[in-house]
Amino acid sequence: MQILLKNCAFVVTQNENREILRNKDVLIENGKISEIGENLDKTGEIIDCSEKILLPGLINTHTHLAMTLFRGYADDLALQKWLQKKIWPLEAKLTSDDCYAGNLLGCLEMMRSGTTCFNDMYFFGEEIKKAVETTGIRCFFSQTILDLPTMEFKDSQQAFDIFRKLSKQGSELFRVQIGTHAVYTCSKETLLKAKDLSEQYDIPIHIHLSETQKEVADCKREFGKTPVEHLNDMNFLKQEILAAHCVWLTEKDIRLMANNNVKVSHCPVSSMKLVSGVAPLKRMIDENIIVSLGTDSAASNNNLDLFEEMKTTALLHKLHNSDPTVLPAQKVLDLATIDGAKALGCVDEIGSVEPGKRADLILLDKNELQLVPNHNIVSNIVYSANGGNVDTVLVNGRIIMKNKRFLTLDKETIINNAQKTAEDLVRGL
Repeated sequence: MQILLKNCAFVVTQNENREILRNKDVLIENGKISEIGENLDKTGEIIDCSEKILLPGLINTHTHLAMTLFRGYADDLALQKWLQKKIWPLEAKLTSDDCYAGNLLGCLEMMRSGTTCFNDMYFFGEEIKKAVETTGIRCFFSQTILDLPTMEFKDSQQAFDIFRKLSKQGSELFRVQIGTHAVYTCSKETLLKAKDLSEQYDIPIHIHLSETQKEVADCKREFGKTPVEHLNDMNFLKQEILAAHCVWLTEKDIRLMANNNVKVSHCPVSSMKLVSGVAPLKRMIDENIIVSLGTDSAASNNNLDLFEEMKTTALLHKLHNSDPTVLPAQKVLDLATIDGAKALGCVDEIGSVEPGKRADLILLDKNELQLVPNHNIVSNIVYSANGGNVDTVLVNGRIIMKNKRFLTLDKETIINNAQKTAEDLVRGL
């Protein structure tokens, strides 16, 4: 199948030179970008992009998608009360059908706001796979592993069994990873078993790491070292690791992570809302650590809009460092695109608009009020745009949203099902 994106007003390539091209055609064949140029011919569908900004789809590297059902249920609370009194009791009631309803809603929201690929750590991976196949979005699913009983498994052994079964169900749009929850929910034995499986299956590990002061203090009390030092001492960091949050890091932690090529998913809105702290993002970037962006769940964010996450990231760290030059717009756009692809180990496939890459692409209308004038397209994307400005979305060369209309799913049915599911969950609590 061929699609021609004709005469794109701006092509924000995110290639090695971060080129921005003007008035170019982009030809898509068999799910990939085959050519970028002028006056390209084709026999398939043609989309007039003369008033559009083309850029790679955004990549959300840390979500708990089914928790969209919890949006607005537990706000303005301290973290431990938020977890123990609100989130965990509600989570314990979740069924696979509930998760499917929440997953569809989350996919819908991300597609609408320009995210074409996400990395989820949660439960009932088969329901994520169904949602991905229904909607057409790209997903890396990190099967949650922890020693505590959950609504899906009774212990880590069962969790590993689920991972093994799920790992056989991968596809072009659905890939399975290991999601060791955290050092405070996974024993050393469990972590080392996950490490061995990571080596055996040649896949990355996703983990929450040094998210709160309490996590770090508890780890020091139990093991005499920080969570990063604890993982390093068992050679856990030798694997491909994507660590979410990384808020409370020492200088030694940062060096250890840099030396072991640990990647980071930065989730500023969630961390701000739960008052977890401000991650030392500038220091990590200065040490050449690959940093990407995640929204975390809609229970703690409360949306999945990566455009909002980009602006918040830029402003937060300028203020935190008392330096308006920290995290310029181009670097922040990198975090949400090409660096996200690096963090997920798929930079050869997505994250930029280049021939040979998968056609995971989004179009913005350059004439949206907050995007005029077009002095600096990248600054407009980071500081002015929001998810509502996304006009068209392609994943793997397939158009899944066009002119702000979903082509692969029934929006009203998904919304109604999610609303009913959420109401049923909270009933009686």
